[in-house]
Amino acid sequence: MVDSSAVHPFANPPKKCDLIMKGGITSGVVFPQAICELAREYRFVCIGGTSAGAIGAVMAAAAEYCRRKNIDDPAKQGAGFDRIAAMPAALAANLPTFFQPSQETRPLFDIGMAAIRTQGSKARAALRQTLWVFRREAMKGAILGLLVLAVSIATDNIAGLLLGLLLALMGAVAVVGHALYKAVTITIPQHDFGLCSGLTQPNNSKPGFTDWIAGEIQAVAGRKTTDDPLTIGDLDEEDIQVASVTTDLSSRRPYELPFGSDVFCFRRSEFELLFPDWIMNYLLRVSRELPVVAYGGARDFYQLPEKKALPVAMIARMSLSFPGLIRAVPLYRYDQSLLTSGEKLQLAPVRCLFSDGGITSNFPIHLFDSLLPGRPTFGISLASYDPKRHDRRVHMPNTREGGADDTDRTPILPVGGLLGFVSAILSTARNWQDTLQSQLHGYSERIVEIRLDDSKEGGLNLDMDERTIKTLTDLGKEAGGTIRQNFHFNEHRWRRAATALPTLAQSLRKLHERYGAAPGPDLNDLDPEVLDYAAILSSYQPTAFVDRPMVTRERLKALAEKLAAIGAKIPKEAEASATTQKANLRITASMETSAPAPPVEPAAAPRKS
Repeated sequence: MVDSSAVHPFANPPKKCDLIMKGGITSGVVFPQAICELAREYRFVCIGGTSAGAIGAVMAAAAEYCRRKNIDDPAKQGAGFDRIAAMPAALAANLPTFFQPSQETRPLFDIGMAAIRTQGSKARAALRQTLWVFRREAMKGAILGLLVLAVSIATDNIAGLLLGLLLALMGAVAVVGHALYKAVTITIPQHDFGLCSGLTQPNNSKPGFTDWIAGEIQAVAGRKTTDDPLTIGDLDEEDIQVASVTTDLSSRRPYELPFGSDVFCFRRSEFELLFPDWIMNYLLRVSRELPVVAYGGARDFYQLPEKKALPVAMIARMSLSFPGLIRAVPLYRYDQSLLTSGEKLQLAPVRCLFSDGGITSNFPIHLFDSLLPGRPTFGISLASYDPKRHDRRVHMPNTREGGADDTDRTPILPVGGLLGFVSAILSTARNWQDTLQSQLHGYSERIVEIRLDDSKEGGLNLDMDERTIKTLTDLGKEAGGTIRQNFHFNEHRWRRAATALPTLAQSLRKLHERYGAAPGPDLNDLDPEVLDYAAILSSYQPTAFVDRPMVTRERLKALAEKLAAIGAKIPKEAEASATTQKANLRITASMETSAPAPPVEPAAAPRKS
């Protein structure tokens, strides 16, 4: 028998895992080698991430698809991961040209890049670049002052010289300011609040990032761009799940990708600005054209394909719409909240802007979660490197060495100046939940943290040089190796149980106490109409969910009684946690949109003859 691992290092690894990757725009350079290190030992089942992490997720999913499609050919199984391993070289060659602004947004892009690239004052660099990109406008604004200046020179009029200089300066500042104002308040909104669409722009020989991502997904999966794009359904057939997060700014909420419902539609003319021609041809072939007219008269609407038909490339693009840099993705749905005189209007689809998933969940470590895990879900997180706090660039608790520190190690960062204050507010609102979740025992020991120098590595450093990319690539490889070396699944399962089970015990005891008790003061015990839960689930006549068989009173009552009976038998000491960390079990709204499946009724017992 041939040892397949000797044929290819990525062939038939013995274990399975899930993987979550954090967002960070160009910080995603760390992911390829980390993915490949894990792929030597694990087969990926569920892969997720946000923003740049979503790109890593779809690439890992495509490589795993290639591995499983070639299960009978060990020599070809690792072709997709080989392609991922080679990505850092491609990124080094193409990263500065991935972000290609449109002609209309180029002035603002150049101003922003000048501020990013400078080692000195960013405000001064931005001002210099503003005057350069709007130099024609500056000359127009200064014409009157220059004429006065010329006449004054000819007549030796000192007062006229001063007046001419003042008029030239004021005119130039006014016209440049007006041009900048129009670019920010008109041009940017017209381009859905992003300087770059992602597509290759005219007169560019190298691909834009969307063209590159879509093409690489096909290559990693073992397909060509002349084939249909890799879809969610293709992954499903190989038992691979990919997930990400996008933020609907119009609805003020996040969505889990891929969408689980068919409520969204798109306009052909808008999608053609965001996706390559070969993907558009596929979308138009599998999407149903809709005979609807939106407000303003738009007509070119198509129903977004069902979940299984969605191209995987769309998942990455919708999560990557970094505000200001990358255009948001417009979709449409009916606004069912629009009512008049108690009756719904004949509605038209309303435009929704989908932006970066990192706005609402930059490290969705909760994806694929379960109370007691059956396989590990690894996380690759990104953080800022601070030599005063960190003695290494890659860190993960070593569960093989034992010990569990309950100390709060959240760094205390200074809040200085107005911009720092606003930045702290936004960062806290965006990241607090992911941060606290990642520190819990049962979570922290499966997360590796890669620490980056924010001044030159990752983030908005859009033109990192080859040396910097090599550094990040090496950090990613070290991170993958650290997981393989430090992680111990049985220890992780013990820590998860030690955290989760006492929390579950608390909830079950509270359920028992509430279910069997009469309404207390918090339910107004003076109101005779308030019923206990036993009555609620037996004699009360409800008005909601009455037509849904999966929530019948009989089924709910039987379930409640069983859970309450379990809670009654739990001793108080079972609630004692092994850690000082606090955790809660609570009902929270899901970002996922698919409807729950109806219950499977038990088969009837065979009748005796």
